[in-house]
Amino acid sequence: MAVDVSHGHDRCRICGHADGNETFRAREMMFGLREEFDYFQCSACRCLQIRDIPADMDRYYPANYYSMQTALPRPDGLRKALCMVESRLRLRLRGSNRVFGEGRRTRIFDWMRGTQTEYGSAILDVGCGRGKLLHELRMFGFHDLTGADPFVAEPLRYDNGITIHKSELSALDREFELIMMHHTFEHVPDPAATLADAASRLRPGRYLLLRIPVVDCHAWRHYGVNWFALDAPRHFYLHSAASIRLLAEQAGFDVERTVHDSGAHQFWGSEQYLRDIPHRSEFSHEDNPSGSSFSRAQIREYERRSRELNAAGEGDSACFYLRRR
Repeated sequence: MAVDVSHGHDRCRICGHADGNETFRAREMMFGLREEFDYFQCSACRCLQIRDIPADMDRYYPANYYSMQTALPRPDGLRKALCMVESRLRLRLRGSNRVFGEGRRTRIFDWMRGTQTEYGSAILDVGCGRGKLLHELRMFGFHDLTGADPFVAEPLRYDNGITIHKSELSALDREFELIMMHHTFEHVPDPAATLADAASRLRPGRYLLLRIPVVDCHAWRHYGVNWFALDAPRHFYLHSAASIRLLAEQAGFDVERTVHDSGAHQFWGSEQYLRDIPHRSEFSHEDNPSGSSFSRAQIREYERRSRELNAAGEGDSACFYLRRR
């Protein structure tokens, strides 16, 4: 797994530390390109980061990249009315998980409750792709919804009022009451500048919801460069809790809460990479569950282990609630 140990050449772009930073070589395996990229892990703040960011990243976000391909929810009148009723119950019932069960909708409302967001709050989703989450929020009654993603083919303006800008966060010139980055922050080349941009566009006392893969986890220690969430070269930074706290402090945020929310793909995705099976492949559990090498019992076991890791703070993905001072 390790290629060598750097002594001063690789300086951490988060904390500036240079001594004893270990280097690794990872392959592009989501689409099976198998190109190799060098990463190094800071021995101080533990952030894992790519050594050289490729000059042309567009080729690593093809048309079948998941956020550009996701189907958008389009409920009819009755379905929309039922969603509005469900929304108001979920936001008012702290124990709504016992009523509605676990799942994507439950996670969405957990995020909303944790950020004290109202239906009329101005919400921005950064790195939103075609805007699936924004459409789900609109379906549940939130109505001031904006997205920004530099990799969409063109700006999008939907009939339900959602606008998605083909731009970086820094190009937006309005203020928001909630900014979300769902597995986006690891893709940005300058994390400190991105958090500063978010702080300057967020009202004081309001939240930045930051969901990212985290390197201080079981999966990185166990799988190394075959860890599914490393995702070379799209993920420039695999942060630790320490590197997030450092960046948040510099940008004027407090880390109020951290919730681990990893899933079973940390196991089956990493196991596939160990076997040289790309994520997008006819042999992958992602594209062909019945034709993959994993039984339903194995997937259920991976899901159970993921819940245990999350409870122990060892899952490979976490949600950070950053509150602007």
